Amino acid sequence: MKTSHNVSPLAPLSVAIAAMFTLAAPAVLAADAASGTVAFKTFSSPVKYAYLVRGPHEFIPNQTVSRIYLSSSDVGAKIKACQTLSCADRALTDGAMVDYGDARHLDYALRLNGERAQYSGSTDADAFKLTTNKPDHLAGKVHIDDAAAGGGKVDADFDLTVMNTFKSVR
Repeated sequence: MKTSHNVSPLAPLSVAIAAMFTLAAPAVLAADAASGTVAFKTFSSPVKYAYLVRGPHEFIPNQTVSRIYLSSSDVGAKIKACQTLSCADRALTDGAMVDYGDARHLDYALRLNGERAQYSGSTDADAFKLTTNKPDHLAGKVHIDDAAAGGGKVDADFDLTVMNTFKSVR
């Protein structure tokens, strides 16, 4: 008995494409996550997006800093396209930048209302309660409250992987 099979010559290609998307799906679905608020005086902004980058400390060139961007808008593509840390900083117009590292003083800056309200200050590692602390992955909470001194306030939960590593500040 002779059996005939009608198999398209494109079948192996479609199987390969389906396998590729199946393998890639977990990476696409495993997006970085963040929530919280950033406030300064009468301005506040929800944290809807967050990004983690690594680069040289601006004033201590041999020291590396991890910087978390907490934003109300999706600026990930702009940060990813940058070649320098200062370029990534300019992408943020509504949210906070918070440095994390082993330095005694960690810098942070708030930019709210399209950068019309700005504040910068410093905090220390006690502002962070981390559940994951790896060179390429930070997860936990950050709490900064300088409101009593006329400064800003940052309350956010995050789970982030490094999206870009910069070799220079400028």
